[in-house]
Amino acid sequence: MAGTALLGAALFGAALSASPPARAGEFLSGSATVLDGGSLMIADRRVRLQALSAPDRDQTCWDAHERTYQCGRVAAQALAERIGDASVTCEPRAAAVDGIATALCRVGDEDLGAWMVGRGYAMAARQDPHPYAEAGARAWGRRLGLWSGVFQDPDAWRQSHRLPVARLAAGS
Repeated sequence: MAGTALLGAALFGAALSASPPARAGEFLSGSATVLDGGSLMIADRRVRLQALSAPDRDQTCWDAHERTYQCGRVAAQALAERIGDASVTCEPRAAAVDGIATALCRVGDEDLGAWMVGRGYAMAARQDPHPYAEAGARAWGRRLGLWSGVFQDPDAWRQSHRLPVARLAAGS
């Protein structure tokens, strides 16, 4: 059963990488499929929302009453509900090492990254200063979203969960 899940995930990943990545300056526009709280599929291309770190779909967190909840799914659901049936326009800013574009994405005039960070569903990226830092500080101060309980930094969570998957795939 675990082998079937890994094979399905590998095939899904291969399908995602079949389209060429978007390039900086090239706009992508249309309906979007939310993959998680920080990434979308638009026109068969995967795009990461710029300057934020959102929990992966399977990440869990703890609420204010120390109960676990699926914070990754909550973040993805919030983004999907915010987008609804609206058209999303993304402007890739940089291509990531893995070929997935990092982009500023909007619904109308609203920056989806700022929306996610401002409501506490994602953290402002820490690697360099960005306008999302202020929105993140306000969300923290109001104890919104992730900030209403306890959570592991999504980047640290991804690092701690990649290694076991890599070992399993290698047969260790």
